[in-house]
Amino acid sequence: MGKRDELESTFFCVPDITGFTKFIATAEIGFSRMVIPALLRKLIDCNVLKLKIGEIEGDAIFFYKTGRLPAVGRVAAQCTALYTTFSDFIRSIKENDPENYEKYLADSQLGLKIIIHHGQISLHNIKGRIKLLGQDVIIAHKLLKNKIPDYNYILLTDKYLSKIKDR
Repeated sequence: MGKRDELESTFFCVPDITGFTKFIATAEIGFSRMVIPALLRKLIDCNVLKLKIGEIEGDAIFFYKTGRLPAVGRVAAQCTALYTTFSDFIRSIKENDPENYEKYLADSQLGLKIIIHHGQISLHNIKGRIKLLGQDVIIAHKLLKNKIPDYNYILLTDKYLSKIKDR
């Protein structure tokens, strides 16, 4: 970590489970308590870019990496790995627990959106935990709450696209 007020160039990759709130509200508690943590663990394990975890907020994982921006092909591989992991997980529920799958997941109630962003942050150690602060952290949070109707998509911000335009 740098000096207290020093801003660091940061890449964000934020996978977020779409339909999470409705799923939690409608699924049996035992099933949802098994599905969501297991799915989040799987998504964390497919960390192709070796990103750090800034926080886990309900259904979103705030992955980040300071310093040099990952190559575009590696970012694409990360997004592919996240979608493949998500799809495989849902498929495994269909195969291993068809009753609950039909009840809660058969109509694509859950999806995966991924926010890819680049910006500036400052890192702060608060009682042994690293906290990401800055306007771009707020932007990444706000982008999760958007009006895009699709359940599965990748949102690339203008700030990220401007960084890779020559690649």
